[in-house]
Amino acid sequence: VASRCARVAVFALLCQAVQAFMSYDGGATPASLDTIQENMGGVWSPGEFGLLGSMDKVGMTVTSIMWGRLLQLSNTKLLLGAGLFMNAVWTGLFGSLQSKASMFVAKFAMGATQSLQGVWGTVWTVTMAPPDCKTMWLGLGGVSAGVGNGIGTAVAGFSTANGLPYSFAFQLQAAVLGLLWLA
Repeated sequence: VASRCARVAVFALLCQAVQAFMSYDGGATPASLDTIQENMGGVWSPGEFGLLGSMDKVGMTVTSIMWGRLLQLSNTKLLLGAGLFMNAVWTGLFGSLQSKASMFVAKFAMGATQSLQGVWGTVWTVTMAPPDCKTMWLGLGGVSAGVGNGIGTAVAGFSTANGLPYSFAFQLQAAVLGLLWLA
């Protein structure tokens, strides 16, 4: 019973909560574009905004194979902790940047660190989930990213609509990720 409870706790915290809040920026970014454009004097083209929105996906794709191999060769707990910490740092930085190039780099790095969590969460679920829950847990793993996107969209949309800077949504995300890192 204790083992099953421990597995549920790991799944809820690391495979669900961390994944959701790492995915939050996927919704917060498009909800913040008008405010980013306004704050930076209208210098963004639609194509640049599209590239900005995709840079985290590029980071995920480029680094996923590397993370799979590093998870086999390294201390998993240390690697996941470092990845979560760096994701929080890059997310906080993204919220304070005012340069296109820096914002592209930050979004790429955010995606690169999100990929580690996605690879590990799937492998952990397949190998550690109770057999009677495995299919459901794999499905919920995918749902958590969508939930995070939705939360990011809502927070960024409501905060910018009420006069807060776009940075608020990303600094809030970084703070939550920091708390999850401490947990």
